[in-house]
Amino acid sequence: MVRQPDTDRFRLWEVPGTAHADRHLVGESTAEVVDCGVPINDGPFHVVAKAALRHLVGWVEGGEPPPEAPPLEVTEGDAPEMLRDPDGIALGGVRSPPVDVPVRVLSGMKGPSNSVICLLLGSTTPLPPERLAELYPSQAEFEQRYEAAVDEAIQAGFALEEDREALLGFAHPELVSG
Repeated sequence: MVRQPDTDRFRLWEVPGTAHADRHLVGESTAEVVDCGVPINDGPFHVVAKAALRHLVGWVEGGEPPPEAPPLEVTEGDAPEMLRDPDGIALGGVRSPPVDVPVRVLSGMKGPSNSVICLLLGSTTPLPPERLAELYPSQAEFEQRYEAAVDEAIQAGFALEEDREALLGFAHPELVSG
């Protein structure tokens, strides 16, 4: 892994829970026919990318630089590996609401299929109901925490206010019981 530090001309945003391509990029019809053994990545990378591009244009036009972001957390050594929480979610980086308040594990790691295309499409794996019950005592609490994460992403500059509804669409409160 090679990283370049932020400078007065460069910003690095590493976004956990993303893949090279995802459901948004390939479209619903393609996502439905590709069999990777689990659903392909369904994260909101496009929302973060849109904010990054908006910041970049403003910066190039003489405005403020984009916000700095923490890197993904990795092990030390010659072959660093991603550090993950107990649910398998990558640590560090630009956090999106579905990563910080998860009901599904969004990952760049492929599902169980050996198809080459699946290497690019990542995976989306629902958290078990018992884990969701541990994390969220009620659907209302989940929704409150998720909406707070949306506000944090927007305030930090990693999502745009105009994309609030899009981010809320990734919540999936129906997966939380209680």
